[in-house]
Amino acid sequence: MKVELEKQTRFFELKADFSLRPRALVNYLQEVAAIHSEQVGFGAKDLINSGNAWVLHRIGVQIHRPPTLGDRLKVVTWHTGQKAFRAYRDFEILCGGEALVSAKSFWLFIDLARKKIVRPPKHASETYTQEPGIDWDLSIDDWKPDQKAVPEHVCTIATRPSDYDPLGHVNNAVYFDYLEALIASAFPQGGNIQSMVVQFSREIPRGVEAIQAGLWPQDKGYAFRIFSGDSIYSTGEFQLFSNEQ
Repeated sequence: MKVELEKQTRFFELKADFSLRPRALVNYLQEVAAIHSEQVGFGAKDLINSGNAWVLHRIGVQIHRPPTLGDRLKVVTWHTGQKAFRAYRDFEILCGGEALVSAKSFWLFIDLARKKIVRPPKHASETYTQEPGIDWDLSIDDWKPDQKAVPEHVCTIATRPSDYDPLGHVNNAVYFDYLEALIASAFPQGGNIQSMVVQFSREIPRGVEAIQAGLWPQDKGYAFRIFSGDSIYSTGEFQLFSNEQ
């Protein structure tokens, strides 16, 4: 079962070069995933009322061509399987039949009261139905973040009340605002993300007034970390389009 969402890029979602901001892109993906869950009886409000929630843990994104002003988009998602504590979901963003964005992700099922990862309901995979995943060379299962490297460039970013969602923590899509701010700080000439892998390791709770974001070069592109003191909230890596490296 594939679920589709029609979107048109809007002016306030765009960067200065008229390309879609990373946060807006991820918001599209989260929105269509939420619609899929709602359709099969796993809607966010009902889950929260029952004491559970789906939480995005890791996502890989390839941007073939950044969506831009006025693009009429079809955002598509589907469930690709379940293994132990992980539920897998792929995405595509299309414009007139052209694939602009491909993404692979896995999600965890959380007991909100205990703040523990639990196994998804046994019937979840059958309820969502399963479709073949996108064929590419990224394995989000095998990818491992570097937790020990020392960032070469760090910036401090204040959190805002609007960053927090109904679960009481900074919404995952907001981390991509922080990543955009980090890239702008490190590369004043600008840069657009071509590919990225992001892991969400720990929630940013209320009361954290500022976080740090840092990056360092690696063989291909850059690795980054979002943190505060000893708390690492997110790690990942990204590549910019080749004329912007």
